[in-house]
Amino acid sequence: MAAKTASLRDRVAAADPGLLRLTAGLRAVLGLTLTLAALTVRDQPSVVLLAGGFTAVVTSLASSDLHPRNQFLTLLAGAPVTLAALTAGGLLAPFPFASHLAFLLLIFTAVYARRFGRRGLDLGIFAFMAYFLSQFARIQPHQLPQLTGALAVAFAAAAVTRFCLVPTTSYGILRRLRAAFNRRLRDAQQATSDLLADGGAGVRRVERRLDRLHTSALLLQEFLDEAPVGLLRDTAAELERTARADATAQRLGVLAIRAAEDSTGSSAGTMREAKTADLTDRTERDRVALRPGAAQPSGPWRHTTRQAFQVTAAAALAVLGGHLLSPHLWYWAVATAWVVFINAEHTGDVLLQSGRRLIGTVAGVPFGYGLAALADGHTTLALAFLLACVFGMFCTPSGSYWAVTFFITGSLSMVLAVLHTLSPQLLALRVQETVLGAGCGILAAALVVPTAVRTVAEMRLRELLSLLDHLVRCAPQAGVPKPALDARDLDQALEAFRTACRPLLHPLNPRRAERARVRRVLECVEATSFHARSLATETGRARDAAAWPASQHSSTARQDRTNQAILPPQPCAPCPCTARPDSCPAPTNVP
Repeated sequence: MAAKTASLRDRVAAADPGLLRLTAGLRAVLGLTLTLAALTVRDQPSVVLLAGGFTAVVTSLASSDLHPRNQFLTLLAGAPVTLAALTAGGLLAPFPFASHLAFLLLIFTAVYARRFGRRGLDLGIFAFMAYFLSQFARIQPHQLPQLTGALAVAFAAAAVTRFCLVPTTSYGILRRLRAAFNRRLRDAQQATSDLLADGGAGVRRVERRLDRLHTSALLLQEFLDEAPVGLLRDTAAELERTARADATAQRLGVLAIRAAEDSTGSSAGTMREAKTADLTDRTERDRVALRPGAAQPSGPWRHTTRQAFQVTAAAALAVLGGHLLSPHLWYWAVATAWVVFINAEHTGDVLLQSGRRLIGTVAGVPFGYGLAALADGHTTLALAFLLACVFGMFCTPSGSYWAVTFFITGSLSMVLAVLHTLSPQLLALRVQETVLGAGCGILAAALVVPTAVRTVAEMRLRELLSLLDHLVRCAPQAGVPKPALDARDLDQALEAFRTACRPLLHPLNPRRAERARVRRVLECVEATSFHARSLATETGRARDAAAWPASQHSSTARQDRTNQAILPPQPCAPCPCTARPDSCPAPTNVP
């Protein structure tokens, strides 16, 4: 029984590294429950309950930092930002024109604040959601004192939930991230062994396990990069051990796939089948697929500044169009125009985000209406469905944005059902406002300081090739070991390039020849990056082997050395891409 429990715990840890999504879902549900309970005991009106519950969910949504200390600072700064935005929305409610202008100014400021990192993004979400709440609840100036108390209750409930009911520490998160990485490492090893035992069956399974392992390694490395001082005795040693285990598993998996293909005589390749000798030539030959066409680069514009103008223009169009559809529910279109630009780097990202938002909304409308029909007349059951939708919203993997929107639509349906304002016409209007907001976002992204997909992909490819060139030039020569290279920047550059190419590789891309060429470029750089990581790992092993005399190569000495911290890596020279990506020179093999 204990073994089965441990296995189940390991699988849960592997599916949700660090239990971050589970923790966020529990905090959102408990914070919402505590807030509604505290306000209900005080016999507050429905608008106060709505404001308090909405704010309690936003506190979990906008505290995205991995470390508890940073989460506390974000929560502390978010309270006055939320109060200021809500107060501005309430005071300007009698003046619609001034209220709309203030909303657009707030949107510009909130998007521009993303240049300050994750906390700037979180505070922008606090401000936007608070002003959105003032429009959704139609808050009036005389209601502000009561709503201030509701905000205080919501933030207090969020603090109690975060630091008392569901507490986490940096070391605890690190321990769970390690457990998730170890579980995925064992899964990858087991899949590799099964592939060799089955005589070639299960290649796709091995590739999926290796991808999940690498994702877990990147998450662990990101957490360690932002770790507070004193969390580990030697953070660099932990980073190097993680990179080595990941690279070793990747190398064994690729060798097993190649052996299976050779044994079956299959000509179908995987992403890493390309030979090392001609990788650079193939990448250079096919790089023309990524060159921008008619769309020109955005020039010296900073990404956050350009996006601030784009989102503001999209919101202005959404305000105008939303008023034509519904003078009272125009803010739904503005919310969609805001959301589709989050984590969007170019026009293609906005297009994909808009499509996923629309799919999730359309699928969530019958789902939410069905839940409302089941809970008709039963407030307790409706609240239970609401909590379930909120939990699903936070537990859904970040890559499934349509599913997040699906649960958001279900949550909104439950709120409207509790307020006795739900109707099929209202849900149909929400779909129309979503279509309008998505269209405004796409139009603004295409016309206001646009950035083409190929422009961003070309830039990311240059950065990646520059890092690869740096890693290869630092390789050991003539058997002389040099310090192991830090491949984290390479992993981040590869992920950035993969993300930039996502719209070009989408099945709905009508240009099949272009899609095939971009996929071939991606396969080449993935294979090259794999070999570069393996080279860095072998360099580190050669360094460690040379650091100890042959007389100490006994089993006892090896055990003693295992218990000691590994020396931190010393790169041969800093790569210009890591210091200032905007000034990164093009590699020698890129024209």
